[in-house]
Amino acid sequence: MVIHEAARSTPVIHNTEVLVVGSGPGGLAAALAAARAGSGVTLLERFGCFGGNITAVGVEGFAWYRHEHTVDTEGVGIEFEARARTMGAAVKEPQSDSHAIDGEAFKWVADTLVEEAGITPMLHRLFVAPIMEGDTIKGVIVESKAGREAILAERVVDATGDADVAQRAGAITLKQAKEDMIGASVMFSM
Repeated sequence: MVIHEAARSTPVIHNTEVLVVGSGPGGLAAALAAARAGSGVTLLERFGCFGGNITAVGVEGFAWYRHEHTVDTEGVGIEFEARARTMGAAVKEPQSDSHAIDGEAFKWVADTLVEEAGITPMLHRLFVAPIMEGDTIKGVIVESKAGREAILAERVVDATGDADVAQRAGAITLKQAKEDMIGASVMFSM
């Protein structure tokens, strides 16, 4: 069975230089890098907070692998962890030389980083389709309580975690067989 939808007109609510779809650690890093390079940036997130797996799922750190002889490459992950420590959103992780991130408190850290960088935040908006011009992504269609909306951009960064934008734009995407994937594990703090 197939349902045919009526043609519709979708309002363009925003136009930006760089649109980052997904605000987990990768999306947050991409948005900050683009803003720091001087671009006008919009960060789009389906949930009500930035931070992705850290804030919405509870993944507790960036550097669980860090031990006494680890050589860090620095970068934005270290910056996130340092900012979380200074803002009271991280505690020493007992199994390594890193810090455990408090997902709830990291929401404030992420909001602060977005605000300081001058990034336009767009929360509670679910990506549903790319806006294509030939083979080029020119923006996205989103759904929210406000309805269906369009956001146009000179560049779109897919930071959805599952390549949602790329896949729906027709790019080749691959997913490993279920038996070859790594299962989730449990780590918690009390």
